[in-house]
Amino acid sequence: MQKILMVITLLLFNFHEVIPLQSQSFSSIVIMANYTAYQFAININVEYVFLYPINNVTSMETVRIEVESNATSNLPLIVVVRQKKEFLSWQIPLIVKSMYFNNSEYNKTSRTLCSTNYNLNGLKQEKEFMIISVSTTNHQNISFILNVTKEHNFYLSTGENKTVEISPSQPIYYGYTFSGQVESSSVIVHVKSDSDICMTVSIQNISCPVFDLERNIEFSGYWQTVIRQGGITVPKEEFPLGFFVVLVVKSDDTDCYGTPTMIPSRNKQVILTINASITKKDYIIASGIVVCLIFSFCITYVVSTVISKIKRDRQMKEEILNQESEHINEPIPSPSTVEESGPVSIDDDSSLDEDDIDIMEDALSDKEIIRTKLVLSVCDLARKDPKILRHKSRLYLYYLITVAIFYTLPAVQLLITYQHVLHVTGNQDMCFLFIFLTSFREHNKFDEEKNKCYGIPQHYGLFYAMGTALIMEGILSGSYHVCPNRSNFQFDSSFMYIITVLCMIKIYQTRHPDINARASVTFAMLAFIIFINLMGVLNGSIYFWILFTITHLLTCLFMTIQIYYMGRWKFRALLTRVLQNCKHDARSGIRYLFRPLYIGRFFMLVIANLWNIALAVIGNIYQEKNFATFLLAILMSNLILYTTFYIIMKICHKERILLRPCIYIVLSIVFWAAALYFFINKTISWELTPAQSRHYNKPCEFLHFFDSHDIWHFLSALAMFFSFMVLLTLDDDLIDVHRSQIPVF
Repeated sequence: MQKILMVITLLLFNFHEVIPLQSQSFSSIVIMANYTAYQFAININVEYVFLYPINNVTSMETVRIEVESNATSNLPLIVVVRQKKEFLSWQIPLIVKSMYFNNSEYNKTSRTLCSTNYNLNGLKQEKEFMIISVSTTNHQNISFILNVTKEHNFYLSTGENKTVEISPSQPIYYGYTFSGQVESSSVIVHVKSDSDICMTVSIQNISCPVFDLERNIEFSGYWQTVIRQGGITVPKEEFPLGFFVVLVVKSDDTDCYGTPTMIPSRNKQVILTINASITKKDYIIASGIVVCLIFSFCITYVVSTVISKIKRDRQMKEEILNQESEHINEPIPSPSTVEESGPVSIDDDSSLDEDDIDIMEDALSDKEIIRTKLVLSVCDLARKDPKILRHKSRLYLYYLITVAIFYTLPAVQLLITYQHVLHVTGNQDMCFLFIFLTSFREHNKFDEEKNKCYGIPQHYGLFYAMGTALIMEGILSGSYHVCPNRSNFQFDSSFMYIITVLCMIKIYQTRHPDINARASVTFAMLAFIIFINLMGVLNGSIYFWILFTITHLLTCLFMTIQIYYMGRWKFRALLTRVLQNCKHDARSGIRYLFRPLYIGRFFMLVIANLWNIALAVIGNIYQEKNFATFLLAILMSNLILYTTFYIIMKICHKERILLRPCIYIVLSIVFWAAALYFFINKTISWELTPAQSRHYNKPCEFLHFFDSHDIWHFLSALAMFFSFMVLLTLDDDLIDVHRSQIPVF
């Protein structure tokens, strides 16, 4: 009985549904259409079907459909386009969703059909049509305008400028096929606009369907966001049959500006150009010139080394002959020197601490006496065994190699991952010789006994570390440029910090060979600097700037006290000792109370502290987004100040600067000035979004291969090399001067 009732109910239900349909007068109006505009009224009872013949459409054309209606989003107008191999459908009004703003409705839409060149391949029928059906579920009459036009010159030519206007509801795309006349194996798709509206440029394979809406444009090929200009290099081997260039305006500008932003009017005018990229010949010429420059540098080094070796051999022979014919006067004893003990044997690196070096029981008091003298000479601060200092200096190189290995491997792994993700997703917004000279100097020991008492003590471990850091900076800079973005910019900047700190330590070590920071402490501080850099980039809030400023100024205060007192100061009973010194100075006279004990060091440290305070104030006022560059500016400016102070003090103490270091100084200044010019005129900016950074992009300036950023790297590398050579040769005038006659400053 229950089953019978169920069957009766279903029959009544179906009968109820069928009756209204039979009472309705639904009609489908078929129109043999021409490529012109049509305007009709439509409701739920009418469907319009337009048949457009495509047999007479040439193979190098396609069709663009424009539909406009006053329909509402609740009861939209439905447009369905059927072709030979696929169909396309959308509704009017077209709703474009936004994550941060209200959804936008567009009552006018335009779509480009997939190229007829692709759809007409194969056997052609006698009569073939493109079918467009228009319908709605609205009971009220609504109007629509349908305009179908032939798209002439759909396939672009090389060097052709195409000006188009697009919007979120009116995307557009064009085709390009590689011709045999083009020598290069790739082309550059360049997009330019005067509007600040955000858009997406996509390169898709020349096949259907084409993803030309914001919600699906990232599903195929390569793509990137663009504001005013953008460019994508398209290799022929990846698109042998050609490609489509798809242009779509985004619903809002958040993806381009990094923050929720929206320009009300969403119409954007764009100029599209496809130019041939550089040829293999251009690659060979540009690469060959760089390789030739490197080899010429190496050849110059080898030739100069051989010539220098020959000259030194002649000098040695002449000195031997002079020693045989003349009596050599005994070296002048210095009142500040102490009788040197025999060399300390070193079994391993564990004996490199200062406690192991000093063998006298009163070593501490001896240091207090010597290092607090009003007038110091290098002889006073070069009392430790040279082998010990040489090993301590070499530790910088060993630590640096360890850091470089552990730093480079994850960096390379991250790069490989980025490249894989880029090729899979097509998201192009993801990527936007000194040591040999040191070795020659170190092993050039024709008068090793003389080097123990004359000239500046030379410990080359720091120079090796500086040269290795320069090499690693170049390697990681190249790695960064494979896929430049906000996440991996610190690859090369970290080694810039290391180079800067090592240079400052080397300058200080020159006149203070016994007083130098240990390698472990130095690299611990460098790790802390890199950590601060990371925090500043990721979270540059006001609280971070306050904490960073306090840390910066406290570090300056600590280094000031450490340098001023040569490391011979303690926190214990500090206030008592200060008061006692003030009493003694006051008894001697008021002028002694305010007179610094070490005048040269005092003025240097005052200038350095004033400069760092100024930098701290500027940093807090502007709070630069590019914190990494700001931190590098702090280190670089302190290095420049210290180097300038060192050169001025040499001149004040009537020391000579020989011709060779003068040449290196001039060359370093010239190359730094040229490098900074190209650095300021940047072509990218990692602190901006990819779309904003592309605004700085410029054509390659040198050999049609290197842009201004590449030139900056070339010039800055040469500038750093000549700067290293300045540090290596600056004190060559003191080679024959006894260390007791070389002042400390």
